[in-house]
Amino acid sequence: MQVLVRWAILGLELAAVAAIAAGFVWSGARALVVNARDKDQRHAVFRRGLGRSTLIALELLVAADILRSVVLEPSLANIAVLAALVAIRTFLSFSIDVELDGCWPWERAKLRPRNTGPGAPRAS
Repeated sequence: MQVLVRWAILGLELAAVAAIAAGFVWSGARALVVNARDKDQRHAVFRRGLGRSTLIALELLVAADILRSVVLEPSLANIAVLAALVAIRTFLSFSIDVELDGCWPWERAKLRPRNTGPGAPRAS
C-alpha cells in the first residue's frame, strides 16, 4: 500500500509541475494571439492564464502533502508541517484568486449576472 501511495504522491507532484509548465506555454501562446489583436491586453492575458495554472498546481501539491503526512508518515511533527504548508498554500491560492478576479471571494456573487440559470433568457 505504501508503494501505491508513494506513486500517487509522485504523480500528483509531477502533475503540479506539468500544470505550471503547460500553463506557461498556453498562456504565452494566448498572449501572442492577443498581441496580434490588442497589445494592451497581452500582459493581462498571460498573467491570468499563468495564475490559473498556478492555482491548479497548488491544489495538487496540497493533495500530495496530505497523502504524505497523513498516510505515509503520520507523526505530530509531520502534521504540524502539513498545517503550515496548507496555510501558506491556502494564503497563496487566496491571493492569486483575488488577483485574478479583482475582487474578494465574497464579492463575486454581487458581480455575477442574476439570471444565469437554465431557464434564463439568452443574450442575442
